[in-house]
Amino acid sequence: MTTSYLRNLGRLFLSFVFIYSLLCSSASASSPPIASPAAETELICHTDNPAECYPKVFSATEEFQIVHDDQHLPPGLHVQLDVQTGQKQAKLYNPDEENPALAGLPVHQDVIVVDAESPQDDKPRIPAGAPTYEPVGMVKAPREKNEEFSEALRTIKKSSKNQQSIKTSALDGALQLLDDLSHDMYYGLQIAEDAEAVQSLFCLLFRKDEAEGEERSFAERSEFLTSSVLSATVGNNARALDAIEKSWNSIVEKHCEAGSHSIRHQLFYQLAPTSEPGSKQESEEAEVVRLYLTVISGLLRSPKIRTEFLENDGMQSFLQILLRDGGVWESRKAKVAQVISDIFLDEDFGATLGLWPRKQQVNAGICAENGPQSLGDECWAYHLGKIGQGAGAPEWSKHLLSLIQRTQNPGSLKHNEL
Repeated sequence: MTTSYLRNLGRLFLSFVFIYSLLCSSASASSPPIASPAAETELICHTDNPAECYPKVFSATEEFQIVHDDQHLPPGLHVQLDVQTGQKQAKLYNPDEENPALAGLPVHQDVIVVDAESPQDDKPRIPAGAPTYEPVGMVKAPREKNEEFSEALRTIKKSSKNQQSIKTSALDGALQLLDDLSHDMYYGLQIAEDAEAVQSLFCLLFRKDEAEGEERSFAERSEFLTSSVLSATVGNNARALDAIEKSWNSIVEKHCEAGSHSIRHQLFYQLAPTSEPGSKQESEEAEVVRLYLTVISGLLRSPKIRTEFLENDGMQSFLQILLRDGGVWESRKAKVAQVISDIFLDEDFGATLGLWPRKQQVNAGICAENGPQSLGDECWAYHLGKIGQGAGAPEWSKHLLSLIQRTQNPGSLKHNEL
């Protein structure tokens, strides 16, 4: 009986030991990770002072402690990073803990893996003398040469030298062909790279043939077709505009006829209206100005031509158009306002700010003394203010005035812009 009692007592002891082992292993699995004794003894020391040493593996507690840069962090900790100083702190993670600073704010948790940035030296270097990057890309030539296009260019250049040597029908045919092809980037570039052809087109644009005007409508005349060719050549064709810019000086110095002004003078100065209001010549002049504006609006995308336009009082010519009364000028004035906005005042349409106006706007009384003769940059606000008065004032005048005021006073916005 004693043997049986001892045997049962031994079995009971073994069962108790087994159950206790299971409970201990379960408790250790559910408890937060702690540093192992081996980790606690492995220290990092940067000085000879033992008090300044710290464990290689961070030993977390229920309170935040500073984490050194070369310490290893066990998984499952609550880590805070001070973005101002770069200092890290960590403690044991408590899922039930609430941060009062985040009360009422949406919380989103993600793990983001950030690749290390490549060193600056790993970036490709552009070798010296490499060609400049051109975003336009290559303009491909057609598979077969267009002989009609080449012949049309020869006709245009010959006509500008001697108008009587080319029949009107031949000139019209050449201009109509160029008008069709100039919208193509390749042919637009071919026209622009031929400085003599561009000179001839400008001369045809400025030519006034009263006999032709009596026989045909304005849309059928050579200057109308020429304007269409020139505007299409530089419109949305950056390479063509660059080509014209490179040969610009030689182009605009040409005099189309003996005793006439240069192309530069005719393009910049003859833009301003001079006809008597209400006269028959006024309607004709308004049509001519429309053709000039179509060409100039594309050319002003060139920094070189834009600077020359400003230096040759081109903006005064624009203002003189805006100051004209009469229905024949309304669409021209709206076009001028659009060109000024797109080129000088509205960044949303590619304008380069700071080029114009070149002077600050002055008191209205100063501009009123000279009235219509006060055409300087400093009096645009005065004139636009007068144009914009009344119930039937054009919308373009208010918009243009607002852009000028915002450009010269960037911090000021009107109530309707807020």
